[in-house]
Amino acid sequence: MLILQPGNAQWIGARPEQQDAFGFAGCSAQGANPSGGVLVVLADGMGGLREGRAASQLAVKTMLETYAAQPSATPVPEALACALRAANRAVYALAETTAGVGQVGTTLVAAAVRDAQLFWIGVGDSRLYLYRAADGSLTPCTEDHTLANALWPQVVAGTLDADDLASHPDRDALTSFLGLAEIPLVDASYRPLTLQPGDRLLLCSDGVDGVLSRDELKRPLAAAPQHAAETLMVALRERALAHQDNATVAVLACEASGETPSMASVTSRPPRGVRLAVLSAVLLLTLGAAWFGLTGWRDRPPEDVPRR
Repeated sequence: MLILQPGNAQWIGARPEQQDAFGFAGCSAQGANPSGGVLVVLADGMGGLREGRAASQLAVKTMLETYAAQPSATPVPEALACALRAANRAVYALAETTAGVGQVGTTLVAAAVRDAQLFWIGVGDSRLYLYRAADGSLTPCTEDHTLANALWPQVVAGTLDADDLASHPDRDALTSFLGLAEIPLVDASYRPLTLQPGDRLLLCSDGVDGVLSRDELKRPLAAAPQHAAETLMVALRERALAHQDNATVAVLACEASGETPSMASVTSRPPRGVRLAVLSAVLLLTLGAAWFGLTGWRDRPPEDVPRR
């Protein structure tokens, strides 16, 4: 049986307010040692739009509550999908009563563990990583919904130059987020990954993995989860970027019953600017979805976790 141990850390960075939000269900964010099912949710309010803080907090709260309200027999992918739709409806309603539809939004990524099986769901560019203790690897489980990823098939086909895509001013614009009448794109796992003692889940906003390299993200994760989360924030603070975005990490450590992780020693992508172009990108992507093969729920087998 695995013991699931949480850790978390946040930093406002160079922004006027913290628009990231996170939450745990099934364990305490203060460091309990529970076993059984756990849900971890992280959202990044879109700073280029209005009500980013309210949107991210509402999305996390709704996701956690709706997931917890599902019957225990509900398959995890179905429970995650139901909770995500509820979170989107809540943010959409917030948009209708505040700045207007299309002017309020948030990303969201959620990881659910039940009986040592990992499932996830995500919208936007907040990420879930899996750290494997067995080989020291760090693998992104989710795929970003950005204009750059949407246009990449054109690069592969030879109709768009890779350098032009790299310099595109809207390459980081989101092509899917919560707060629209329908979610344009959802990244989800239908088949689980089996977790092992020593593994770690890292959920983070783009203010973290948009600054730190893959090796820098991986280095602290063998430590206890709270220590690992705080070490990642220390690394960001040491960079002291003038444009530093909000930064949030949520860590879930998987340990064999009775084991305690060792305390390992603590040894630039600019922040996302959400522009009105994102809505046109969503429209273009939706119209061309059949060509790109990006619509609907993605069903990847465990051995086909994407690597970037």
